[in-house]
Formats: sequence, structure tokens, C-alpha cells
Amino acid sequence: MTTDEKIDALWQRAAIETVMLDFGRALDLGDWELYRQCFADRVRVDFERLTGFPEIEVDADVWTRFADLALAPVRRHHQYSNFSARIDGDKATATTYMVARHFRMTDRGSAENVQYGWYENDFEKRADSWRIVRLSHQFQWVSGNDGLFDFNEPALAAQMALVFCDANRVRQ
Repeated sequence: MTTDEKIDALWQRAAIETVMLDFGRALDLGDWELYRQCFADRVRVDFERLTGFPEIEVDADVWTRFADLALAPVRRHHQYSNFSARIDGDKATATTYMVARHFRMTDRGSAENVQYGWYENDFEKRADSWRIVRLSHQFQWVSGNDGLFDFNEPALAAQMALVFCDANRVRQ
């Protein structure tokens, strides 16, 4: 590689890493506009290990609303590390280790829920900006109280029905 190619590769890697850092910061702040900007208009989502639902492809606005409703009741703190990216032109795959802490006062068990694992995401460069086109959450274990998340709350349940419906299921 030439020096210019090396600099460009570092620049592209930093831009992809910035998308993931914006993604985590947006989750923590509840900045759903910034969160949405991390995605292409349609996004494949694999949260099967966490939710039990198979991989889907969904409108990014619908996914963003789901994230908002699911996370609004809890305080959040995401930490990312061990970042690696493989870039091939306008496409990239990146792995980012994560610890996602969630907190909510409760009288039914622990006030915390912590997820440990990583994201294995695909990105595409569109109009000079990298966007997530596939979000794959590969948690390895969870500690604490899963009851902090109330998936029976009516607005959240309705949004989950839109997100995880059979029509959105990715067929392999």
C-alpha cells in the first residue's frame, strides 16, 4: 500500500468507528435523530440471541422507534472496545465489543441489567457517509434483572409487532 492508501484506510476505519460511537452515545442520550442517522434507510437486524426473533429487514425509522420505546424506561450506558473493521471499497464489516448497562429503580429484584458481547455489523458508504446496513447484536451473557424491560407495555408491544412481523423476516 502507498502512504496515501494507508491514510485513506485509516480515515475510513475512523469514520466507521465514529458511526458506532455515535450509535452508542445516541442510545445513552436518547438522541433518536442521531441514532437514526447511523443507519441506511433499510436495515437488517439480528438480535435473535437477545430477543428470540429471527433476523429481520426493516425500515430504519421503525427500528429507531422500537429502540426508543424499549429503552426509554431505563437509564443506559454503553461502552465499546476491541474495534476491528474490514473495508472493501464502499462496503465494510466491523466487530465492536460492547458492555451495555441498563438501570431502573425497581422493587422486584436488581435495579441493573448488563449485556456483554459484541456487534458484528455491515456498513455501506453512501454519499460519502458510512451507514449501518446490518446490525448484529451477539451478546454472550446477561447479568442482572431482565424484568427492567416491560415488553408487554402496549406501545412497545405494538411496535414490536411491526418490527418482528413475519413479513420482515430475512429468508436465507
